[in-house]
Amino acid sequence: MQTTAFIACDWGTSNFRLRLIEPAAPEKREFRSDDGVAKLAASAPAGPERSALFRATLARALEQLNAPAELPVLISGMASSSIGWKELPYATLPFPLNGQAAIREQIESRVWLISGLRSDRDVMRGEETQALGLAASLGEQLPKRAVFILPGTHSKHVEIDAGAVVSFRTQMVGELFDLLTRHSVLRHSTAPASAPDDGAFVEGVAESQRSPLLAGLFRVRTRQVLDGLPAASNTSFLSGVLIGAELAGWRDTDVTIIVAADEPMRQWYRMAGENLGLGARLTTAEAEPLSALGQAVLWRKWTGVETN
Repeated sequence: MQTTAFIACDWGTSNFRLRLIEPAAPEKREFRSDDGVAKLAASAPAGPERSALFRATLARALEQLNAPAELPVLISGMASSSIGWKELPYATLPFPLNGQAAIREQIESRVWLISGLRSDRDVMRGEETQALGLAASLGEQLPKRAVFILPGTHSKHVEIDAGAVVSFRTQMVGELFDLLTRHSVLRHSTAPASAPDDGAFVEGVAESQRSPLLAGLFRVRTRQVLDGLPAASNTSFLSGVLIGAELAGWRDTDVTIIVAADEPMRQWYRMAGENLGLGARLTTAEAEPLSALGQAVLWRKWTGVETN
């Protein structure tokens, strides 16, 4: 298995993605589905039946990808969790960004499962691989001290010092947004699928600094009832309240902040940073390639073979 090519698999709670990583490939080849870990776990009990379901799901996806049968498959994310294919123990802190402390297990002849990362109070699965990819993409531009912010259902704030992850915190930003817009009184005032409203977002960021979070959230409701503002505006305002509260903890520090996200989320974090006075300390990066880049770092470490 000494090869520069491999198949990157990002198996999250809700989504599944395969990507062929091959320097000589003429075009990007990917396969995506909604066969996330939670869906598969709900379909089969833990043990051999669930393992068989994961195995079959991967086999079908590999057939769809039409990738060479001999290539190794590296899987990061929730597949190594208690509801995944096989639970693996977490790696611990400090976690060097060269990948040397990552935990993995070969669970099939060409399938490698990558575990997550834990601290004394927090856990992650998948984001640690993204952090490896982000550090690799920065290369010599990686600051000695920084925080990587990886937005998502559970936003991760990953603190970097001298080439290693030394601490991290999870903030339930995306999940709270979903719960509030679908299952709370705010569902009557918001429309999650609406187009972004940048002005309302900036107002929400300002509100996050004027009011305690719980009070700021209810302002979403009163914008509709008292001010007659539409659901699209209120939805963006809610995002501003949540992201403003998320970033506020970094206002009184001098640490470099690097947000890895897709658009329009990158733009919103930039806008929030500007309005919170974070200035040039906050920069952004594209999130989409990071998981595969992190897996390339790991594969290079494990095999001693350079990947491109």
